[in-house]
Amino acid sequence: MDYLDLKFALARKGYTLTRVAMELGLFGPQSVQQVLTRKYFSARVEQRVSEIIGIPLEKLFPDRYARAKHRTRADGGDAPENHKTDAAAHKPPHPGSHKKNANHAGKGEKSWPSHSASLTRSKYAN
Repeated sequence: MDYLDLKFALARKGYTLTRVAMELGLFGPQSVQQVLTRKYFSARVEQRVSEIIGIPLEKLFPDRYARAKHRTRADGGDAPENHKTDAAAHKPPHPGSHKKNANHAGKGEKSWPSHSASLTRSKYAN
């Protein structure tokens, strides 16, 4: 459902965005509007709208709440719910590893002096 459908469904139940915001103790109707337009996420607002309208969260916000599917293994046993992949195989590189080291400049690349070297060789030094 898009924003206008949700707003209309709330109105049919006698609710406005302001009323929903007041019930939840939010700043104003803009907070509810931004959740319904999917600009921001708030499980509390989504849950309350779902309760008011009477439609499950999975149907109102399918991009946020996927239906829980029961998976089974080929051998007949249940698949573990918290299946973890090998984190080391998908580990991102070290944060500084993409930067070129001054001592390891490639062919045709200029090697810049380190920061400390530029401080010691100031043109204003005596």
